[in-house]
Amino acid sequence: MPRKKVPFRVIDSEGEEYNLTYSSPYPAKGYDEWKTLKRNKWFESGKPTKNWMLHETDFYDEVEKIWGKKWGAEGLGKLKEVLVSRPTENETRKEYEKEWQYYYSSSRGRANLPKLQGQFDDYYQILKDNGVRVNYVEPPLPAIGPYGYLKNMVTLAGGGLVVRGGAIIHRMGLGSWQRGREVVWTKTLTALGVPIYLTIHGKGIGEPGAGRWLDSTHFVFNESVVCNEEGLEQIDFVLKRLGVEFIVTHSPGWMNDIGEGNIGTSHADMFLMAADLGVVALYPALVNYSFVRYLKRMKFDIVEVPQKEYWDLAVNGVTLQAGKVIMNKGSPRTTKELEKRGVDVIQVDFSESQKFAIAGLHCATLEMMRDQPGPLMTEMSH
Repeated sequence: MPRKKVPFRVIDSEGEEYNLTYSSPYPAKGYDEWKTLKRNKWFESGKPTKNWMLHETDFYDEVEKIWGKKWGAEGLGKLKEVLVSRPTENETRKEYEKEWQYYYSSSRGRANLPKLQGQFDDYYQILKDNGVRVNYVEPPLPAIGPYGYLKNMVTLAGGGLVVRGGAIIHRMGLGSWQRGREVVWTKTLTALGVPIYLTIHGKGIGEPGAGRWLDSTHFVFNESVVCNEEGLEQIDFVLKRLGVEFIVTHSPGWMNDIGEGNIGTSHADMFLMAADLGVVALYPALVNYSFVRYLKRMKFDIVEVPQKEYWDLAVNGVTLQAGKVIMNKGSPRTTKELEKRGVDVIQVDFSESQKFAIAGLHCATLEMMRDQPGPLMTEMSH
């Protein structure tokens, strides 16, 4: 039965109105409460609710009934739904060019906005052509946060990690010019009906949306300038209860020089991409060697990304499904090696993105929903 969007509103103490909608599982017209009650296993006429049954019901098993969709983008199942944000003048300010190290930008200059928008549009069309539902958010313009302009409003991987029914919202560490974005992303996710599991808080720092899945139960994230020990603990607290093994990697950071942006890769999606079950593309020079040994121990086929293609963000692609990826155009060796292993590679020119930020295709995408085939590690580690 199709759900019904029912309007409601919030009126604050100043009298300002906020118009919202509730996704009701039943239309009001012709609704029969008695019929619904009889379908509830915890209902028995003349008796209280069988509360113990409510306690034994998993959140994930009823998230679609309550929130409208079975959210979760873990693993390598077919990508079904994403959230993106088209570039605006928020990304091309002269301040970013002058203070490019502070803004974790590129010293090559500001991007050409029409060209940047065109490349993003081409990428969005590829997603749609592959059956992905694309949701858009139009952020404030200008976007100004508590510490100045909000930059990288297009890097939606910074919006959060959507896993098994809900989202973990980031607390930013890469730059103070990020802080304030999470308000926009949180309101957007809740407007779309995505529950919030946790907003990283206290002195925790964590941006897990830029992590990587090896399969539906193994998640890789990087301890670096974008995540500290308390942030890792908070992320693990959620993932462990969802049956996900949290694999922590480590890479260097910086102090007085970002080295064009990649001297110490901060996000796992900059050095790792699972292209198929048991097949990963990896730039091993900026990750701890124990992780390389972990992949070898688990019998992964590792495609080593050349340094030049690493700098061109070859690894920062999007896995549409096991054996099919979208990658930045200009990574011939990585593409060839993946294709030799049977991976279907779709290339898109995303080069203009690197002129305003160190950001690629995966950075620009908040993955919201995938088909969930279940745990797959046994298939990979046979």
